[in-house]
Amino acid sequence: MLRLRAFRPSNDKIVKIQLHPTHPWLVTADASDRVSVWNWEHRQVIYELKAGGVDERRLVGAKLEKLAEGESETKGKSTEAMRGGSVQQVNFYDDDVRFWQLWRNRSAAAEAPSAASTVTSAFSSPAPSTKGRHFLVICCVNKAIFLDLVTMRGRDVPKQELDNKSLICMEFLCRSTTGDGPPLVAFGGSDGVIRVLSMISWKSCLMTFMASSGE
Repeated sequence: MLRLRAFRPSNDKIVKIQLHPTHPWLVTADASDRVSVWNWEHRQVIYELKAGGVDERRLVGAKLEKLAEGESETKGKSTEAMRGGSVQQVNFYDDDVRFWQLWRNRSAAAEAPSAASTVTSAFSSPAPSTKGRHFLVICCVNKAIFLDLVTMRGRDVPKQELDNKSLICMEFLCRSTTGDGPPLVAFGGSDGVIRVLSMISWKSCLMTFMASSGE
């Protein structure tokens, strides 16, 4: 990890940071809402984008993808053309992250250390939306950006899909102790409500949770 000393410094102060559990990747977001993914083993930036505003490269790429797929020009503003706003959180999400998340959950709940070792056999096959993919997820006030670091294709989910409430934070959920089922992302909203997004349909689920005001 001492190789992180070779990290290319940002022009602004770094306010968010996340390490991948198995790959030599480090993602940062600075005060200017610029997000960078750094490979600390090869000492190079593998992806960079202006998440808070409109990233012109992503906008052009999205238009080219739609043309290649035979889609005509969409009516209205595309999600890539929407300003993301302030970056609230950055996270990696893939099969390795799911495994370690499940391992932590089970080991924390286990009465004996040996019980945590059962997570290896209990971990089910990856969901179709994550198998072979490595997501960088950026939670902005106005939208969430899901970028596949394998194909470099992205999916932007505007806050309109989540009752048009500003996104403050996020967490990935497991529906069972074996980690099967579609991957879900819980977003904390500015109104004190937690809304859950499916990474299969990219739509809000029926599960919503009100923040408790009691003790």
